[in-house]
Amino acid sequence: MWPKNDKQNKLLEKSKKIAEFISPTALQHDHAGSFPHEHFKFMREIGYLASAVPESYGGPGYGLTDLLLAQYEIGTGDGSTALSVGMHHMLIGTEAIAKVWPESTRRQIFKEVVDHGSLLNNIASEPELGSPRGGGRPATTLTPNGDGCWILDGRKTWSTLAPELTYAVTFAAIEDGTGDIGRILQRMDVPGVSIEETWDSMSMRSTGSHDIIYRDVKVYPKDFLLRSNPKNAPEEPIGGSVWFPLMLCAANLGVANAARNYAINFAINRKPTGAPAPISKIPHVREQIGRLESKLLTAKRSLFSYADDWESYPEHQIDLLPEVAVVKTKTIDAAIEITDLAMRVVGGVGLERSRPLERYFRDVRSGLANPPIEGRALEQIASSVLD
Repeated sequence: MWPKNDKQNKLLEKSKKIAEFISPTALQHDHAGSFPHEHFKFMREIGYLASAVPESYGGPGYGLTDLLLAQYEIGTGDGSTALSVGMHHMLIGTEAIAKVWPESTRRQIFKEVVDHGSLLNNIASEPELGSPRGGGRPATTLTPNGDGCWILDGRKTWSTLAPELTYAVTFAAIEDGTGDIGRILQRMDVPGVSIEETWDSMSMRSTGSHDIIYRDVKVYPKDFLLRSNPKNAPEEPIGGSVWFPLMLCAANLGVANAARNYAINFAINRKPTGAPAPISKIPHVREQIGRLESKLLTAKRSLFSYADDWESYPEHQIDLLPEVAVVKTKTIDAAIEITDLAMRVVGGVGLERSRPLERYFRDVRSGLANPPIEGRALEQIASSVLD
């Protein structure tokens, strides 16, 4: 059962306060496609943005399972906010484990996150590249300018948190004849960096996932986080490799929980004129509620138990890694099925944009497009047993 200890319980209580604060304005931001700056101001003020920073760097040192529990609660309040802040936690949590950045940079950035609530995200996708997981070379370039510095040019898409980012960890091709690629720590408030407000999605409309444009941005050697060559790339540590898909799952399952809550409340209180009792007494409605409740319980068990095993048995992570594809795809499928069932319970009024259910219905479908996508996930699973 969760929470398992006082530390988890404290974070869970904080996440419930966040969900309560952000829920009332989630609908208006969804309709406007606007970024909820006040949500992040609140999370910054109560220290939530520093949650994944280790104690050795001055943070509270919350781990993966702790944050999944919190993200699930925040997703119940607003899926867009949960998904967005999860990207930030993913980056901090992964780096805390993998330690691939220069130590001085890691210490500086983690301190900024603790002291000022600085926000970060990996910025990699491009119009032609799609997801960098496909193995393509980015069109965004870093070109030496002759005085020991570099010039950054390019366009990035799906740049979640763009309106609020302090730093964009940017994936770029290094054009110095080596064929290398790299990631740089790019401040967002310098000349040459701009945001083009292109995000107009059906789902998760308030994530601020606009295009980031780089034009003649000066980059210094200290801004390089890592560089490698695809032909002989070093093997990455796997310790933090499940953070992205599991953070995604927690946010979407939180949205499904909100749909579940809405459907149950509707069924208990909806009593049509002339009916002898609320619709919660109708056998078909009770069956749908039973179905969605069982799907939610199963998905939660799968997500939280897997994360708990991942953290508790680091020596077995290489064996556990293929399972994350199962957890991700099945959790997103469950979230979609739960919102479908909730819509069946509520009926036609659930389609009204003035009600939150149609937003929940839309939001959980975004998880289908996030990696690992189903085709690659199934191949990964098949490979683990066939090859």
